[in-house]
Amino acid sequence: MKLHQYVVKEYALTASSTTLTVVREGRRSHLKDDSSGSPLSHHLAGQLPYFYREPEKLAKEFAEEMAGRRNALDLLYDLTVKMPTTPKFQQSHCGEILSALFLEEVLGLRRLMCKLTLTTAENTNVHKMDGFFVDTTKEPFTFYAVEAKSSILPTPKTSAKGHRHGILRQLIDSLENYGAVDERFDFTTVRDNLEASFSEAEAKTIRAALFPPGPTNLVRLGMAVINESTVDPKDDDFILTEVCPVSFNFRAVTVADLSGLAQTAYDKVFKLKGSTNV
Repeated sequence: MKLHQYVVKEYALTASSTTLTVVREGRRSHLKDDSSGSPLSHHLAGQLPYFYREPEKLAKEFAEEMAGRRNALDLLYDLTVKMPTTPKFQQSHCGEILSALFLEEVLGLRRLMCKLTLTTAENTNVHKMDGFFVDTTKEPFTFYAVEAKSSILPTPKTSAKGHRHGILRQLIDSLENYGAVDERFDFTTVRDNLEASFSEAEAKTIRAALFPPGPTNLVRLGMAVINESTVDPKDDDFILTEVCPVSFNFRAVTVADLSGLAQTAYDKVFKLKGSTNV
C-alpha cells in the first residue's frame, strides 16, 4: 500500500477573483481515511520508524541482531526510542511525515534527508528546512527543499479562523528568513547524512551538486497539512498572492482529522513494545 492509493482528489488552487495577482502555483490533494480496508493510520504507523532512523541502518541492524537471536522485543523497543511521546510533537511530526510520504509515494521523489532523523530528544523539533528530496528520473537532477507546516484546527478550545493567520503566514515567514547561511548549513548536513538508497553514481552527483553555490535546479516547496473541514478560499487567495522574496511553490494536503490520525498512528507503534503511549 502506498499513499497515492489514499488520494481521493487533487486539483490546482485558483484565486477567487481575476483582479488578484497570483505570484505562485499551488495544488491541493485530499486524503481519505481508508483504502481497500486499510486505514491511513495503519499505513502511516508502518512508516514512522523510517523517519527517525535511516531505513538501511534499521535493516542492517535487524539482520545482524536477529541472526544472533537478540531479544526481539528490544529491537521493537528501539524502533520507538526517538519518537515523540506528547500529542503536540506527535501532531507536528505527523504533518512533516505525511508531507514527506506525499512527495515520495505520490510525486515519486526520493528522500535525500528528513530532519527528524537528526532529533536529539523525543519531544523536540529540528530547525532549518524540514526535508530535502530529489528527482533522479532525468538529468540534471531536480532538488527540492521542503518547509512543511501543519494544523490540527479546529479543536474544542480553538476554532479555525483561517490558516492565513497561522501556519500559512508562518510558512512564508520561515521561507523569507531562510538565508544563504542556512542553506549552506543544510546542504552540508544533507551531504553528511545522505541516505544509503542511492547508487554510488547517484550519490556522487548529488554530493557534487550540493557544494556551493548549490544545485542549479533547486525548487523550494512549501507544504501545509490541514483538516479538510478548514479549507477556505480566503486562505487559497493568501498563499497564491502573498509576496515573498523567496520564490517557492505550494502544496496542500488535507486529512479528516490530523490530531486523531497522529494519535492512532503513534499508539499503534508504541503498543509494539507492550505499552500505550502515555
